[in-house]
Amino acid sequence: MIKQIKFVSIPVRDQNRALDFYTDKLGFTIITDQPFDEKQRWIELRIPKAETRVVLFTPEGDENRIGSFMNMSYTCDDIHKTYDELKKRGVEFEG
Repeated sequence: MIKQIKFVSIPVRDQNRALDFYTDKLGFTIITDQPFDEKQRWIELRIPKAETRVVLFTPEGDENRIGSFMNMSYTCDDIHKTYDELKKRGVEFEG
């Protein structure tokens, strides 16, 4: 089953500005800051001593949706077993 939230993705318009805010103002630490594609970077942060991470990203093609959605990633030991268990509990999957 699900053990923890691995990361929460926060869509942002300006990755540099968001990175400055989360690190300088909120005190988050940078885990990863690397190119994702030609226009974006994969920026992963966390609160000191916390395990859950925050990912700052700009959703290409969905910039108008910034502020209206977010994404979470979970950790589990066995994805197939977890999928089967969640289906039995009535969870519907799409995609």
